Amino acid sequence: MKQVRVLLIDDDEDDYILTKAVFDRLSDRYSLSWVNSYEKGINAILKRQHDVYLVDYRLGKGTGIDLLKEALNSGCVKPIIMLTGKGDRTIDEQAMNIGAADYMVKDEIEPVIIERSIRYSIKHADGLRALQDSERKYRAIFEQANDPILISEYSGRIHDMNSCGLSFFGYRLDELQKLPDDVIFKNRTDIEKFRDLLEKSGSLTDFECELVSKDGIVYHCSLSSFIQTDMISVSEVYHTIIRDLSYRKHIEEKSVNLGKMSISEHIAKGLGDEIRDPLSAINLAVDELASDQVLAYSESVQSYLEIIKTNCDRVTRLMQNFISSTETKTLNLQRHSINEVIEETIAEMEDLITGHNIKLTKQLLESEHRVLLDKTKVKSALISVIKNAVEAMQTYPKIIHITSTSDKDMFEIGIEDNGTGVIQENQDKIFEPFFTTKKRASGLGLTHAQRVLTTHNGSIKLKSQANGSLFLIRIPIYNEGALWH
Repeated sequence: MKQVRVLLIDDDEDDYILTKAVFDRLSDRYSLSWVNSYEKGINAILKRQHDVYLVDYRLGKGTGIDLLKEALNSGCVKPIIMLTGKGDRTIDEQAMNIGAADYMVKDEIEPVIIERSIRYSIKHADGLRALQDSERKYRAIFEQANDPILISEYSGRIHDMNSCGLSFFGYRLDELQKLPDDVIFKNRTDIEKFRDLLEKSGSLTDFECELVSKDGIVYHCSLSSFIQTDMISVSEVYHTIIRDLSYRKHIEEKSVNLGKMSISEHIAKGLGDEIRDPLSAINLAVDELASDQVLAYSESVQSYLEIIKTNCDRVTRLMQNFISSTETKTLNLQRHSINEVIEETIAEMEDLITGHNIKLTKQLLESEHRVLLDKTKVKSALISVIKNAVEAMQTYPKIIHITSTSDKDMFEIGIEDNGTGVIQENQDKIFEPFFTTKKRASGLGLTHAQRVLTTHNGSIKLKSQANGSLFLIRIPIYNEGALWH
């Protein structure tokens, strides 16, 4: 059996002799050594050659409490038992609160008592050390994890969040701990459903929902969580791993949009071919009737023929616009300043904006970054979105606000108006061909804008507003691959 090495730190030699006499009555498993000063005691502890330390409260230069503090601050993990000449509950509590393994009165020391104290102290220290090792390993995994990890409870109180999570959501830990966990959930129904499902089963995997950062950025995320009982506070806590699915969601949406565009292009070409021949026949018949000598002097007939001709031309233009808005063309990619593109677009629309008495404001990011894009097509997409904003505003004052910002490797352009906005049930339809709620609008402008931005590996989204609409357009800053040609 391994020998237990005990060191007595006591400046009184008589106390050492008495303690040695007690140890002589113990089994050979316990060996006692002695140092007679505060300094020698600290040096011995730093050498880590003993399993247990018996420390007298009075050590001349300092107290046993002082030595206990210094030893613990120096990384001592072995148990330290405090000794005093007489019982003092204040010293007892102070020593135990600081980290002493036990407290004993010298006059009451007996072989059985000290043997039990040493044995229990070693066992407690071993358990505490194992717990600390486990805590260090957990903390290392917790802090080094690449995904946000949240520790919270059913009431909504946040206990902890790792560095990745704090960076992801943009909070400091101290401010986050003052907030309920529903602050990071976009929808109240999601947090309620999450808690209910977790409480019923004890664990939850791949719960998808929308989370929001301190700056209002919305992320599509997957939550995997389990419940653990905190033995210290005797409460149940949630350990939740958060995975950002926004990129996957973007890829899925892009795939859907590409599929829709491919179908739209196929339908447009087919429909164009089907309509072209009947329109040509109608136009030919109208021309023949218009030149007929019998009908040439009939004003009513000529008036009706003109109506037919005008509407045939309108149908032709509509089909041409539809085909153009769904047609995939080669991109003329060159590097351009995004702010220059925005400024040129605004200049080209100056007459329209002025004619409708619209106040246009802008707040553009000062940046030297140049974006790889087809300038003509991106300008046409911006024009479509701005025209949509113009058509949406019916009452004064009419205001359009344009912003540009950068986020990692993407440029974001915001086009906001104070018009009628888009009702919830129509928000998923606005990019569909021919969908419109406006009079004398073709419903192809936003379809065209979405196609242009998708072919640039960008995106366009409508952000819900209390009043008006905000379209967010994202274009890669550097992106030379995987573009449509």
